[in-house]
Amino acid sequence: MYHMRPLLFGHRGSRGLAPENTIPAFRLGVSYGVDGIELDIHLSSDRKMVVMHDDTVDRTTDGHGKISEMTYEQINKLDAGVRFGVQWKGTRVPLLGDVFDEFGKNIMYKIELKHSSKVYPRIEEMLLEEINRHSLDDRVQVISFDFDSLKNVRELNDKIALGLIIFGKPEWFIEIARKLNAGWLQAFYGLIYPEDVRIVHDGGLKLGVWTVNEPEEIERYCRMGVDDITSDFPNLLKTNCK
Repeated sequence: MYHMRPLLFGHRGSRGLAPENTIPAFRLGVSYGVDGIELDIHLSSDRKMVVMHDDTVDRTTDGHGKISEMTYEQINKLDAGVRFGVQWKGTRVPLLGDVFDEFGKNIMYKIELKHSSKVYPRIEEMLLEEINRHSLDDRVQVISFDFDSLKNVRELNDKIALGLIIFGKPEWFIEIARKLNAGWLQAFYGLIYPEDVRIVHDGGLKLGVWTVNEPEEIERYCRMGVDDITSDFPNLLKTNCK
């Protein structure tokens, strides 16, 4: 799909505006007309794909504990909104399937695997099964810092878009991305300059940047020719990247 401008993604839905990685945050992000949402997944002890950034529920809910040591029933009783603000009280932690059910093919999804199957057995397989169940293969990019995660996904599916998340200069990672058969590098924006965009494109890859939160920075990277931009403030994306 050809876009004159970069694809625009709300980071954890709309992390700067609502309780991150919750359905209300995703709804809010989508309401600003972004192309898609970025989210993170872990496995609960009963092997449900829980949408949360951290390994524990402590920072974003009123509970305590490691996701991998809790059942989804326990996690679902927690309040994932009250720490962000009292008006969000009662917001729940969603499963990946809940997010897919809510938005379907209407948006794109950037899904970060926080750990590979070495930590969460078969998570890559489970993720691909869920994507297939909702017929979203062409709407998803699976991203990770973890080389094993991307390698495992690619061995199971030779078509789905993959993005290697990096913190550093893209040229260091181009060969790794190629070995993983990943078509994207997802880079911390502060280390990216116009020559980096050229190097990545010359290497046959696409380049996304995260997490760009200032209007002038959004405009700058939009003009730089990156292929996607992720922001905590999706309300700023379309107005500053036309």
